[in-house]
Amino acid sequence: MNKYLFTYSESLVLSLSKEIEYIKSRSKNINYSLKTCQNKILSKRLISELNKLNQNRLKIISITENTLKKNINELSLEFLLELTKRSNSFQQI
Repeated sequence: MNKYLFTYSESLVLSLSKEIEYIKSRSKNINYSLKTCQNKILSKRLISELNKLNQNRLKIISITENTLKKNINELSLEFLLELTKRSNSFQQI
């Protein structure tokens, strides 16, 4: 049973880490697009997407801090939390 829990937590942390990397990359691209965008409608849509990405990032922080950390005490969770918090710099417009 412990082996199953360990494998499950590893895959969950890996999935969340991949999601954070996607959020980071997409946020960076959106910010770049916002700097060059001349269309107000497109800018609004990009800002909306950036806000949704930020909400997802905050959900991942919440999941990591409130759920996973209480049940599993691993270095990989600390790493995920650090990645998530560092991705904040890409969220800013």
